[in-house]
Amino acid sequence: MPPAHARESRARLPALVLLLGALFAGGVRAQDAAKPAPQGPPAPPSAQPGDRPIVRAIIVQGARRYTQEQLVRALGQEVGQPFDRERIDRGIDTLLKAFKVRADVEGREVPDGVELRMNVVELPVDLEPRFAGNRDIDVETLRRWAHLDEKSELYLNQAERVRQRLLEGYQQEGYYYAEVDIQKRGEDPASGETPDVIFEIREGPQVRVKEIVITGNHSLPETGSLWWKDGIVHLAKTELDGPWIFNVRGSKYVEETLQADLLAMREVYRDLGWLDAVVEKDFLEFNDDRTGVVIHIKVDEGEPYTVSKLSIRGVKRKAKPNARDVDDAIEEDEPLYFDQEQLLALCKLTAGMRYQRARQRTDAAELRKFYGRRGYLSHYSLDRFDQFSVLEPELVFDRTGHKVEVCYKLQQGRQRYIREVLFSGSEFTRDRVLRREVDVLPGHVADAEEINRSLSRIYGTNYFSDEGHPYDHREPNYRFLPTADPKWLDLMYEVEEGRVVDFNINGGIDSNNGLVGRLSLQMRNFDAQNPPSSFWSTFSEIYDKQAFHGAGQTLQLDLAPGTLYNQARIRFVEPDLFGTQFDRYGLDVSLSTTRRLWRFYTENRAGATVRLSRDFGRNLTLYGGVTTQGLDITGVDLPLGGIHPPDEPALPPALAEEVGQSALNGLTFDLRYLDLDNRINPYEGLSVNWRNAWFGGPLGGNWDFLRSQLDLDAFFVLGHREEEQAQPHWHASVGLGIADPLGSTSAVPYTERFYLGGLTTLRGFANRGVGPNTRGEPDGGETMLDATLEYQIPISTQTEPGSYRERETFRFLLFADAGVLDPDAYHLDFSELRSSVGFGLGMAYPLPINLYFGFPTRRGDGDRRQTFGFNISAFGF
Repeated sequence: MPPAHARESRARLPALVLLLGALFAGGVRAQDAAKPAPQGPPAPPSAQPGDRPIVRAIIVQGARRYTQEQLVRALGQEVGQPFDRERIDRGIDTLLKAFKVRADVEGREVPDGVELRMNVVELPVDLEPRFAGNRDIDVETLRRWAHLDEKSELYLNQAERVRQRLLEGYQQEGYYYAEVDIQKRGEDPASGETPDVIFEIREGPQVRVKEIVITGNHSLPETGSLWWKDGIVHLAKTELDGPWIFNVRGSKYVEETLQADLLAMREVYRDLGWLDAVVEKDFLEFNDDRTGVVIHIKVDEGEPYTVSKLSIRGVKRKAKPNARDVDDAIEEDEPLYFDQEQLLALCKLTAGMRYQRARQRTDAAELRKFYGRRGYLSHYSLDRFDQFSVLEPELVFDRTGHKVEVCYKLQQGRQRYIREVLFSGSEFTRDRVLRREVDVLPGHVADAEEINRSLSRIYGTNYFSDEGHPYDHREPNYRFLPTADPKWLDLMYEVEEGRVVDFNINGGIDSNNGLVGRLSLQMRNFDAQNPPSSFWSTFSEIYDKQAFHGAGQTLQLDLAPGTLYNQARIRFVEPDLFGTQFDRYGLDVSLSTTRRLWRFYTENRAGATVRLSRDFGRNLTLYGGVTTQGLDITGVDLPLGGIHPPDEPALPPALAEEVGQSALNGLTFDLRYLDLDNRINPYEGLSVNWRNAWFGGPLGGNWDFLRSQLDLDAFFVLGHREEEQAQPHWHASVGLGIADPLGSTSAVPYTERFYLGGLTTLRGFANRGVGPNTRGEPDGGETMLDATLEYQIPISTQTEPGSYRERETFRFLLFADAGVLDPDAYHLDFSELRSSVGFGLGMAYPLPINLYFGFPTRRGDGDRRQTFGFNISAFGF
């Protein structure tokens, strides 16, 4: 029987043979750095770590830039540990990628183990690559383009990649003719010289777009200019453009950007039904010095496709086994939950109409809204196979007849109910502040429309917004949480506390009030019952939202200096005084001082008002309160230089009684009803404002009288309202006012009477230029009636990209105004009726401007005319 050590040597021999085979394979692999190494023969299945030979030494040959310790550490194989073939393979890859060293490893048997020999070849490297010929682009920018900004060395095998990056950088900056060559010196590793790489650059001129000429776009021609452009370029939101007011040199010409613009144009045509449209670059027309280019684009629209048939079917989906794509699902037909004709009636796309993907998206939104109101929800937080979804429609094309058969596929899901409404993220805001904006009630069907309306109201509070850091701030959103019963869900609104203090500067100008600026400091989501812990920590605690924050109140300070009108005001609003959340009570307290310069006197007014409000639903609010105001009429300049016949008063009688200081103390009662489709530019809806005040009586003051004013505004469209289109529409308004002196007061104060004329009533007459007058100066009236009828016509529209909805940019309007003032209460003398007609021009975007031209058709003695009036609503920063 052989000795024990001989038996061990024979037992170890197969493993050593395998080791040497593996090392040989690894060496062959390492000689070609561009190809992955083939794996050596696998170890026998029965081999254990203890069967592998121990590495006794690692010898490195060929290293110049790196030490032996650095290279061995990167290899990963430790001396004194069993040989690990997989670790060595990974180490060889690491040496090439991180150290730019090609390595092969050989092994030979030594007593009690194996010795490894690592032969390395360090790739040639330029310690400081150079650039030559660059005139416009500095070296720092070139290094950034080449990704060499953090390290200076460049391995020669990377030179071609760097050259390509430099070309791409130049092309992105508009250097269409740029060229880059590589000059290499000392590339032979055996010479031991440090190689040198020089990038020779020929920049050429920077090319700017001078014009984009499109031919063949007969259906979507280019119209308008500046901000009011329309056509294929506007709809595609292309990036390349010729010179204009904010870029007088034109866009830098970038071929990659042009190709993206062409693709966007093709998609617009497909959205609008031209499914065979071709949009491509025709040719480039460069000027003599090659600094400018006219891009010629050719469009072949083809024929638009029409819808031959529209149908809707229900489907049920489930995931395919082992499917990698989340949308890879098995579909099965299921009956529609609602009558197909009822669903088809919601769709804008109908048989015989031109096929438009925009209308298809509108139909999907309408179907989603219909199902959503009934509890069939669509939301990212729900199982994608167990929620409502409008899937990609089935389209069957007739290429010869240019027709398409459309079938909408609805994954209907299941009807859901709300178990509980929750909130998260409102770290400092009280729960009731959020709940008062939410009309979704536990136990009810999950109405998706009401859920989204509640989210809009939360967003509209501005308590959870931060315009200063929009990318770092999460806007309000919601998600659904599952419960044990899949029909019931918890609704979670997620918010993040917003900016505490807003400071705004804006202003406006019009022909009534002159130029007015406004500085506003507002603390929204204010809490008057949460003061700071100490005076010294006030600012830090307010900034951190730990003081004066979280109750949903508003504290606002305004300063409005102007040429004719000046105001300073501080206002506090508590919208939910008793925490009732629904049909809530509110409190509004304000202190203000104003100064108004009129034609022949100055009105100074300082006052305080406290109002309580009560909401009835979301549209109707009642207000009741008390007000006290101090008036001071100064600077009276007598008309006609103070020369008057002895039998005529020098001033309007009511004004003569009010000159100097006086006090107004009264009770107020107001009503507001507001139901408009759009508060900025309404097409349909009704607005009612009724303001009432009783001055004097038990509250004292210098005057006793009642004042009531009712204003109604109705907006309507004759015929069918197309939400996607800017249509002609009507605006009708009626105003009625009565002021009645009481007790010892013989006439209502001059400043509290009614007046007509100016921008809002009886255009064509000057501000306060209508009615009874004394020497051409208005007396005002105690009874007033006015009416307006406007027909507003969009004359220039801009189509919103993506939605393809029309947005008014310019508007033309025709108007007829009428009104009458009477010096006595509860009496109207229609023989004193005044009227005017005229027209106006309005710009809605980018700056709201209205111009009016009014022409009186019925005038009275002493009336003052003003044909032109204007208004610039607001500008700011």
